[in-house]
Amino acid sequence: MLNVELKINDELKGIELYFDSIPNPEVRNTLKSSKFRFSSRKKCWYAKQNEDTFKIANALTNSNITTTDTQNAAIKKTTNKNTLSLWEATQWIDIEVNNNQETKQMAKEIRQHLKKRFPQCKISVTSDYNHINVTIKQSPYNEDSQYLKAIRNYCNNLVNAYKHCYNAGDPYTDIPASYNFYFFNTSVNYDYNQTEVTEEVKKNMELFDQQQALYEQAEEARKEEEYQEYMKQQELRNIEYKKQQEETQKQVEHINNSINVKSLEDDKQYYIIGAEFANLNKNNTLDQYIEEVQKGDYSLENVKVTKELHFDNQEALTNYSNMLLNNFEFLQETGGSYTEDNRINSMTDFHNMDKMERNTVQWNLTGVAVFYNDKLQFVIDAQGHDYARYVGLTDNATIQIDFTFDQVLEGEELQELKLKADELESISTDTITELNIIDTWQTEHWTEYKDTIKDKLKQYQFKLTKGIIQQLEIESLKTNMYKLLIEVDGIQDQFMEANIKQGEKLTLFYISDWGSIVTSRITFDNCIPTKYAQYDNAIKLTFTPERKRKLHYNYFHSTLLVYKGWHELPEEVLHTVEHTGNMRITKSKYHSVDNRQYDEILSHYKRQDIIPIINTYKPVF
Repeated sequence: MLNVELKINDELKGIELYFDSIPNPEVRNTLKSSKFRFSSRKKCWYAKQNEDTFKIANALTNSNITTTDTQNAAIKKTTNKNTLSLWEATQWIDIEVNNNQETKQMAKEIRQHLKKRFPQCKISVTSDYNHINVTIKQSPYNEDSQYLKAIRNYCNNLVNAYKHCYNAGDPYTDIPASYNFYFFNTSVNYDYNQTEVTEEVKKNMELFDQQQALYEQAEEARKEEEYQEYMKQQELRNIEYKKQQEETQKQVEHINNSINVKSLEDDKQYYIIGAEFANLNKNNTLDQYIEEVQKGDYSLENVKVTKELHFDNQEALTNYSNMLLNNFEFLQETGGSYTEDNRINSMTDFHNMDKMERNTVQWNLTGVAVFYNDKLQFVIDAQGHDYARYVGLTDNATIQIDFTFDQVLEGEELQELKLKADELESISTDTITELNIIDTWQTEHWTEYKDTIKDKLKQYQFKLTKGIIQQLEIESLKTNMYKLLIEVDGIQDQFMEANIKQGEKLTLFYISDWGSIVTSRITFDNCIPTKYAQYDNAIKLTFTPERKRKLHYNYFHSTLLVYKGWHELPEEVLHTVEHTGNMRITKSKYHSVDNRQYDEILSHYKRQDIIPIINTYKPVF
């Protein structure tokens, strides 16, 4: 048998029917024909109060409620609401509202609610498609009084009860939240009117003041009680923390007394190949590292072991494995990255490499190997700290005495660069001595030093390159030679040194704003050093393009290759060309704005003994 509960919603002048199960189609059709609608939020069928809807409701519930009964109940309820004191009326209690409707209907319900709640006030409620505005126009209370503020606060809570979030959005992707309406405002009208303060209103305000004082007193007592409880819990936490600290200190002492620390001399150091370092680092326990590695979220690293830790009991090893982030003196000044790439004699060399060169550098780690019963347990890279900053698992790793590094520079090429570096050091020393600027050549006499050594390098036909600077041993000289290479081989200096004659034919290669290489064959007219936009080191090049008669000009400030004469660049230099039947497929070897395109061009013409007269990509002084 179908059970139905009838509820009268006096505030909305509605009837609500709650079924314990889905009514059959005949009942549903009867309800729909009588203008009942189903609320998916409240799980009920509802309709406005009238004679027909009461008949349907009475028939389904075996009740005998009439419109007159309902009106009398509503009047009684309204009378009761009007007898609420100001304090009682302004106290917010969550109520059920229908927020699945248009703002116009919600504004109507809010207006009716406030009119019943605060009959002594004149309150306007307006709306548009996404905004509900509540304005208090008149009341017997002063505009700045706490009474009016309490009424405004109630209005805010009521409107906010109707606000519903359909989708919280995603702050990480800038997707905003979705609401049934976005804006609401409760304010006092700019021409607010304070009505007469009657004796009843005065009594209400006095009662409000008394209740407010009691409330504040109760709040103060509650806060004091909460504070005392907090302090009590804090004291318990402090006691627990002290116990933990004492226990930790005992474990630390036990660990320090249970290990044998061995610092390895250079000839005794060895390599752990393929240690598994979790990408989520700085974990406190070894189990956390194991869990990350088991997920497959790790990288393989090679570690040069410079120190060993040998535990003499399992308990100490277990304790240490569960407190990896604690500080221990035996890890001080261990770990870090290093390379044996002979192009890098200091980090200055690495910082002066371009992106492509840096990608060719092989980096490895130094670290501390942890042993128990002469069996390798794991390896630590502390990165110079005194705690296990990074931990590598070694179950699948191997131990090697030697490790071969693949070098970019080898043999005669490397020896030639070292000889050139020694020669450059001698030229610099002679220059500083001749100018008598031993203490100031890097600072106030830098310009004088730069001009003099520049002349000497030309005199000796010495081609200064990055490769030579990399082999310098003196750090100050290395730093300033990089500086010299940048300053004297800027685009302005290169064009001035090239001594290009008017009417000479040139071929230019540069990357356009679209990211592809431009080949431009021109007849040179003139070149003027200038400033372009934010670039101080730029040139204005005036020329006649191939197959043109009039002069053109362009500004250059970055990477550029210039060759004497007009040259054709074969398509195969920067593209792969495939022939399939009658089809010819051309693919670019590189993505846009990839500087490796310059390397291809330089290599192509170098094989023909054609050297650029301007090369700001990899300048050779």
